[in-house]
Amino acid sequence: MNKSITTFLLGPVMFWTVLTTIFAWLPLVRIIGRPEGYSWSILGLSGNGLDGPFWIFVPLTAYAVTLLFTAERGPRALFHVMLVFWHLTVTSVVITALVQGDGGAMWQGQALHLQIPLWVLAVPCVLFTLLAAAWVAIDRRFPRKKTGPWCRDNTFRLVVSLLLLCVAVVLFRAGTNYNWVTAVAVIITIFHWLVLAWSFESVNKTVTESKNKGSLQAL
Repeated sequence: MNKSITTFLLGPVMFWTVLTTIFAWLPLVRIIGRPEGYSWSILGLSGNGLDGPFWIFVPLTAYAVTLLFTAERGPRALFHVMLVFWHLTVTSVVITALVQGDGGAMWQGQALHLQIPLWVLAVPCVLFTLLAAAWVAIDRRFPRKKTGPWCRDNTFRLVVSLLLLCVAVVLFRAGTNYNWVTAVAVIITIFHWLVLAWSFESVNKTVTESKNKGSLQAL
């Protein structure tokens, strides 16, 4: 089986992975920024700001960051297990909530004033869980690509990510949890998470390949 198939599958799988892991981190950032008046619910647990088992977001965030890190720089076997487990968990939570809500359950994004029926989310959840499992089954047959060492570009991306996080926290504090300032803070937090995931990617491999190509042309 061609190695390019794993690359083709990994792209959309990682897109959905990064997208879903954002929601393990976003509530914690909102609680840090402005806990007053912020209602949250996840995995059957709920609360209002610091009232409730808000600590659940700490291990969820740690898991999400580890998942994104191992995708590029960790043991491949560990990433395979964490990836499939994450998607199975997300899909199970969505389907359970859908069944308990008799098909009428909704996912609510308070800051952006969004309401999405869970059955709409259940379809991609199931699809990407199957794709993740398929990718792992295929990827195990091939040697892992070489990962370049952590370099200045990685550090720069990480710093940018942290700066975006600081801006988001300040905006959450300035907002009311439901106005346009809070909506902007949510969008910035999403960009922060995307840049964080990007900071783990190997950049030296591309640079090396470009230098090698230039050397061959010079010869």
